[in-house]
Amino acid sequence: MEQEFQAVLDGIEGDREALAELCLTLGNLPDYSGEERQVGAAVVAWLHEAGIEARLQFMAAESVNAIGLIRGTGDRAGGGRSLILNAHIDTQGARPAGSEAAEQRLRGAWIEDGQVFGRGLANDKAQLAAQMIAMRAIVRSGLALKEDLFLAGSGQETSAPPAAAADIAGWSGVGPASSQVREGYGARWLVEHGVVADYALISEVSDFRVTVAQAGYLRLRIAVPGNMAYTPGLRRNDGPAGSPNPFERAARIVLALEDWARRYETEGRETFRGGTLVPKAQVLEMRPAGPPWTEERDHCHIFFDVRLMPNAHAPAVRRQVCEAVAATGIEAQIDAYDFKRGYIAENAEPLLDALRAAHETAVGGPLDYTAALEMSMWRDSNAFNEAGIPAIGYGPPVADPGGPRGAAGVQRPVALDDLVKLAKVFALTALQICGVAA
Repeated sequence: MEQEFQAVLDGIEGDREALAELCLTLGNLPDYSGEERQVGAAVVAWLHEAGIEARLQFMAAESVNAIGLIRGTGDRAGGGRSLILNAHIDTQGARPAGSEAAEQRLRGAWIEDGQVFGRGLANDKAQLAAQMIAMRAIVRSGLALKEDLFLAGSGQETSAPPAAAADIAGWSGVGPASSQVREGYGARWLVEHGVVADYALISEVSDFRVTVAQAGYLRLRIAVPGNMAYTPGLRRNDGPAGSPNPFERAARIVLALEDWARRYETEGRETFRGGTLVPKAQVLEMRPAGPPWTEERDHCHIFFDVRLMPNAHAPAVRRQVCEAVAATGIEAQIDAYDFKRGYIAENAEPLLDALRAAHETAVGGPLDYTAALEMSMWRDSNAFNEAGIPAIGYGPPVADPGGPRGAAGVQRPVALDDLVKLAKVFALTALQICGVAA
């Protein structure tokens, strides 16, 4: 059997250029959340050409999940278990201002000196490409699996599109707050429409380490009332609420929110067997409720993003924020508009064992748990764990040139060599979990 597995690994090594080409193909297709159809269609076409069963699962006319399947023989008695390999096909953000050249620079893909560049590749289509190459290598090897192996390229991981989120548009605004709502929408859709398995392996950047927990989130709208005076007629009184201007009042609340977020980050962190999870929070957006001099009261809306520990009680966290705001002495109304809980993977030990063995073979050295950053964000493993499918995360390292994580203009390339290793890990893990028929 080791010789047969080696044939799969050799096939992946020989597919290095095909992997690079696939990254460029997928990386240069539109990947805005809710507009993934072109990427999904390219994935399905490639899988069909590789002799793999594949289809699109529609969430909207232009929004899809891409699904591939290698059917097993059904030998569960012989130890076979089904597995989903998952990566998302959308990337956060909207169309940048400027020409097509600006969009290509910020959203396109290219290769330099063995490094694969592209915001939508590191997050997350390069990982999907590695999964596709792994599946094709298994098919080409002629090995039959005992249980099903799925590929799931999920859309709407970074947010639901405006059409799907229309009912909360009045809450989430038109800026950054509205570009990050209902994370994991596509993965939830995937499992709710029947793509289920014994285990799921979700691939995102993780420095070749395993992630066994992910944070949830709570998003709050803080409505700060006031009145916008005609500037020459503005009258300020003493005290924190002395200005009638809702934006000047809101500025004081933002400072209080930042102070609370610093304490929350320190006091709320937890260490468990999978590492340390650090909850963070920040202001996503501030905007007026409407045009001034129109309603009896004007409002400034602050949109506040709070990341949650897996066992966090959302109402209690909201109450903490309310108390921090109330301490300013400034009137405000605080409402939640988006919530997803986080999860720690349960009953995932067989998948962990298979991944550990695959990592030691393809990458080398022991498999470590990931850093706090990767655990402290939403990833699609939450959607699978929520559905009762034990899910863990694993992915490649990226170069870190500095700059804020996730910022549109900061490129974090992935080495092609690492993507080849990643594909080998996927293949070996799948062969171990699904089992190989005699």
